[in-house]
Amino acid sequence: MVSKKSLLAAMVILMFCISAIPTATAYKGYQLSRGPVDDFTLTNQDNLQMNLTDFRGDVVVVAFIFTKCPDVCPIITQLLRTVQDELGEEYQQHVSIISVTVDPGYDTPEQLKAYTEMHGADWPHLTGELAYMEGIWDSFGLVVQKNVLAAHLGEINGHQSADSTVVFVNQSGVVVELMNTPTAWSTTKFAAQEAGWELNYSVHSEYGTMLTGINGIDAPEDYSWYWKLMAFNSETESWDESAGGVDSVEHPNSANVAWLASTADASLLETPSDNTSSVSVVFPDNTSTSQVITEYTGWQLTTSAFDGAGISFTAPESQWGHYMETIDGESPADDNNSWWWELHQWNETSTLWESSDVGMDSIVDPTYLAWAPNYTDDSTIPAPGAYTEDNGQVCNGHGWEMGSGANKHCMCNEGYEWPEDSMLSCVLADVEEEYYVGHSTTTLILDTQRRPAIAWTGDSWNVQEFIGDLESLVENEGLVEVESSGIPGFTAIASIAAISIAAIRIGRKQLNKER
Repeated sequence: MVSKKSLLAAMVILMFCISAIPTATAYKGYQLSRGPVDDFTLTNQDNLQMNLTDFRGDVVVVAFIFTKCPDVCPIITQLLRTVQDELGEEYQQHVSIISVTVDPGYDTPEQLKAYTEMHGADWPHLTGELAYMEGIWDSFGLVVQKNVLAAHLGEINGHQSADSTVVFVNQSGVVVELMNTPTAWSTTKFAAQEAGWELNYSVHSEYGTMLTGINGIDAPEDYSWYWKLMAFNSETESWDESAGGVDSVEHPNSANVAWLASTADASLLETPSDNTSSVSVVFPDNTSTSQVITEYTGWQLTTSAFDGAGISFTAPESQWGHYMETIDGESPADDNNSWWWELHQWNETSTLWESSDVGMDSIVDPTYLAWAPNYTDDSTIPAPGAYTEDNGQVCNGHGWEMGSGANKHCMCNEGYEWPEDSMLSCVLADVEEEYYVGHSTTTLILDTQRRPAIAWTGDSWNVQEFIGDLESLVENEGLVEVESSGIPGFTAIASIAAISIAAIRIGRKQLNKER
């Protein structure tokens, strides 16, 4: 018969051991479960050979890029630079980043060197012979497809050539094509438009748009409560407080957002329906409302494109709908209204731009729109996804500009490429491209056994969430000891041993007494 003291000792040991068992981690990216990838030997941008096993013992971030990639790859590279800069110092020594090309026919070590210097990326960028690279791609489960640009892992994030866009021509004739990338602020405006909500907000020069009131319910000046932005995480099916401002939450995270009075009950937020875009509101008294966005008009496409690119514009609403007043600080009013912003629609049949006979609110389900001063010759506006004619004003007359701000770059005509020192110029290419490359816009995180553990698709992932996954994996691999992780260290093991010995001694004494 077991005595009470022996049972108590056993329970103490059991509770101690249970507390030492590490708990599973919920990653923000796609959690993978598969075997290790094959080792490889490739050449980096400095013409040095490197093996994957050179990073043995580290958590390894593997990005797949190609240097002629016009949009996704430069963005991913810059995101990884931010990850590298903001990762905690204790974790940096246990994390390695490598980029592997999917276009080895063009991406020589010299090309990779120019690319890394242009983007300030100091980690290895690797290339090799095509036949050898194909085996590496297969090992990673990566689909690389010639002739078209495609994404083939997990779900497709980012924006392909078939997406709706807005071509913007400024007063100087500089052209930029903007992707349909609604921010959380875009989504909020769309819902307010349909629901008839009144929004009070201000625009700060440093912090961007600040929402202060909804339907007359304004946050008090003493900050006893404030409007808190929430974004729905489709992976965890939960509402998360946004780490960034309303202007920085982009597609796809901006699809379903909520405004929650900071003192209100967050559990009142309901799970949005699949394949919808919506905005929910919970007021300070815990009453709530929501609006599913059902309309998609030219005003929404215009708003999504300009908001996503960070280009300021004003389009006041009138009895005839929204009208374009200013774009990027350029206003007809500054020139005595001698010109105006003209809206164009792309005619799929004639493959030409045509001046729109209706306002942007009356265009339903638009595909491609263009905004330009009314004196612009329509034939000089580039076709969506195509190239401008030689106007000598941008990209040396051999391409057109895409993106804005730090992401602005040239889309060079066939036979032209970026020079070594700039993405805003197009020069005659020295090497004729033999094939086009499509690739999965996917970044993988490998554990210390070279097993792909987490996948992040697209080019719009959140840096802080990515860093969170990296740090969690480093901790789970036992590379960094964390008090709260539950992983027993030497002190815990010694304590278990001491308790076990004590329990044995208690058991023996009890046994002697019973005899």
